[in-house]
Amino acid sequence: MNRFDPLELGRLLRLGGPIVAASLLFMTINVTDIVMSGRYASSDLAGVALATAIVGPIIALLMGTLSGITPLVAQRFGAGGGAASSYLARQGVWIGMAISLVAMVLIANGHRVIGWIAAGNSVDATAVSVGYLQNVMWGLPGFALYSVLRSASEGLGRTKPAMVVAAVTVVLNAVLNYAFIFGRLGAPEMGGVGCGVATAIVHWIAAATMVFVVRWQNFLPPDFFRRRLTVDRKQMREIVKVGFPIGLATFVEWGVFSLVAICLSRFGEAVVAAHSIATNINGLTFMIPHALGMAASIRVGHQVGRRDYDGAKRTGDTVLIVTFAFAALMAILLLIVREPLSALYTRDVDVQAVAAHVFVFVAVYQFIDNTQVTALGTLRGYKDTRVPLAFVLVAYWLLAIPVALILGFGWWSGNPMGIDGFWVGLGTGLLFVTVTLNLRRARLAGDVGRIELLADRSELIRS
Repeated sequence: MNRFDPLELGRLLRLGGPIVAASLLFMTINVTDIVMSGRYASSDLAGVALATAIVGPIIALLMGTLSGITPLVAQRFGAGGGAASSYLARQGVWIGMAISLVAMVLIANGHRVIGWIAAGNSVDATAVSVGYLQNVMWGLPGFALYSVLRSASEGLGRTKPAMVVAAVTVVLNAVLNYAFIFGRLGAPEMGGVGCGVATAIVHWIAAATMVFVVRWQNFLPPDFFRRRLTVDRKQMREIVKVGFPIGLATFVEWGVFSLVAICLSRFGEAVVAAHSIATNINGLTFMIPHALGMAASIRVGHQVGRRDYDGAKRTGDTVLIVTFAFAALMAILLLIVREPLSALYTRDVDVQAVAAHVFVFVAVYQFIDNTQVTALGTLRGYKDTRVPLAFVLVAYWLLAIPVALILGFGWWSGNPMGIDGFWVGLGTGLLFVTVTLNLRRARLAGDVGRIELLADRSELIRS
């Protein structure tokens, strides 16, 4: 039976509040990109949406892999390792640079496939997509450095630095968008391509600001930045072992939504733009349970480190109940404001109509999408990432995508459902993953032997 603990909720909110704020602020950056490019032209909105669909999964793989640092540091910290628990995070720099450099090469050659996936979009939208990608890739190493420091800080239970960085970058992103999209403040007028320039700059600003904040708050070891950055293959393997399944699962999820956006480009710019708006709103509401899942990961990591397994179970139960209540509230709100909300994003009445219709699916998604992400976060606190990855792969590639393609394109019936069919397919996969992950979480919480095996006590004493 699930147990709700008001005291644990208070701890989660104190820990997760800054994560919620940071997540919402960072999501606001994407909202700003979509809104401002949409105000410039609908073709620029479609171009930015398509480019984001391509680069989003790469960002997800990078950040997801490096987020594996958080439970590793958290369990060391819970076991009494203190600030020295964060030294492991330094090895994440090597991993982050390797992933970001590979990603830059892939993105640099993205124009070779843009023409194929952008069928249905105008020449202008395709040009915006290519220009965005060619500029945004230069910010990936900066994003990797930011992600390493954020993961280390959160593993120690320090969640405010990311919030501070997010507050700074959301303002700067809006200013830079204004400059590069519309040609203001002495910058060239670049339309949607300017979003890519602004985002690349913002990634490096985020890294620099994160360095400043963690040094100012002085919770990392004094020589964290001064110590020579040597290669420790054992610690790198630890990070990859825990983090890569997280990154790959996140990549798969983003990749599926991106593939849907690409497939929908066959139905025209209005549908692509509406899908982008709907996924943007879904992502915005998703950020709060996502942040609660991250808070649960930290709490469970600390509790496992000190062998408080009953406390870890209460954390998982509490975050599930709270997330379900939040989902119900958001679903009702979205159904009420879906039409004015779509009008906020674009002046194009055709896009508004499609987006308002898809918001019905977004309302239903609150229950299945939000509860799966908190289950994932809780499992990551136990360092349980490989079995959840298997669930995600089955959910999206064996259920969501086949159902979406069959219904969306009408392969069997001969009657294409279009965007409705694709969202039904996505919902099918999400329903599978939320059920399996929550069952997995409930079972693992009572299996002390399995928890100990995942924790690997011999590694918790490494500094």
